[in-house]
Amino acid sequence: MKNIPKIILEENIDLDQETNLFLSFLHHKYYVQNRISIFKSFSELEKLLSKNEKAEGQIIKSFLLNFYNDNKNEINKIIQKNKNLLLEKSKSSLTTLLEIMNYQYDKPVVYKAIPTILPFSPFKNNVFYFSILGEIKGKVDKNILTIGIHEISHFIFYDLLKKIENKKGIALPEDLKNYLKEALAVIILNQEPLHDILELKNYKGNPEIQGLKIQKQDDSIKEIIDFLNEYYITIKVRNQESFTLFLEEIIGILLPIAPEFAKKRSIWNKYGKKVLKEPKLTKLYNKPIKI
Repeated sequence: MKNIPKIILEENIDLDQETNLFLSFLHHKYYVQNRISIFKSFSELEKLLSKNEKAEGQIIKSFLLNFYNDNKNEINKIIQKNKNLLLEKSKSSLTTLLEIMNYQYDKPVVYKAIPTILPFSPFKNNVFYFSILGEIKGKVDKNILTIGIHEISHFIFYDLLKKIENKKGIALPEDLKNYLKEALAVIILNQEPLHDILELKNYKGNPEIQGLKIQKQDDSIKEIIDFLNEYYITIKVRNQESFTLFLEEIIGILLPIAPEFAKKRSIWNKYGKKVLKEPKLTKLYNKPIKI
C-alpha cells in the first residue's frame, strides 16, 4: 500500500495556541456543551474568569502556564509514552484503517498530533489535538493512537463524503454529518484486527451517539451503532463491497430523516451529558428516530 500517512507528535506546548484553543471552545456556536465541559474540569478557571471577563485571554494563558508548570513531570512522562506508542504501532494501525475504509491517499500526508489539557480532543485540517487531561488526573484515558485513528477516520470520511455529494448532487446537513462520522468511527475502531492493535474492548466513542436509536420500517428498534453495523456487515463484510458503497447506502437511508438528527443535536446542545443521567432527558433523547 502506497502513501501510508504519518502521525507526528508535537512535543512542545505552545501556550498561545492552547489559549486560543480554550477561547474558541468557550465560545463555540455549534459545540456549546464544550464550555460546560471545560468549566466542569477546571472550576477554578471559571471562578477566575467570572471576576474579570475583559481579561479573558490573559487569565486563561496564566492559568495554563501554572497548570503545565505544576504538572510538568507527569506531562513529560505522558508525552514520552505516547511518542513510544506511535513508534510501535502507528504504521500498522494506519494501514489497517485504510484497508477497512478502502482508502488510498494520492500523496504522502502527515498528521500533526498536539497534546492539550482540554477535556476533549478536537481536530482541524491535518491537525488533531489529543487530550492528556485524563492521564494527568490518574484516570484511564484514550491514548494518542486511539484518538488519532478516530480523528483520521473523520478526515477520510469527509473526503469520501465530498465525492459522494458531488456524484449524487446532494449535501448532508451538519447535524447528520456529525452524528454519522462519530457512529462510523465506533464501527471502524471495533473491527478486527484494528481493535486488537489498539487494545480496545467495546469501544463506545463520543457520548452523544450513546443511546441514539433508530426505528426500522418493521418497527424494530436498534441503537444507531447496531443499525449501521448491520449494513456494514452485509455490504462490506459479506458482499465484499467497498466502504464507499456502504456509505452511499446508509446516506440514502438517513438523508430523508436528517431533520430528526437536528432535533437530537438541539437537545444535546442544550443539556449535554445530562441526557445520559436524568431519566426524563434520557427518554427524550433516546426516543427512536423513525425511518
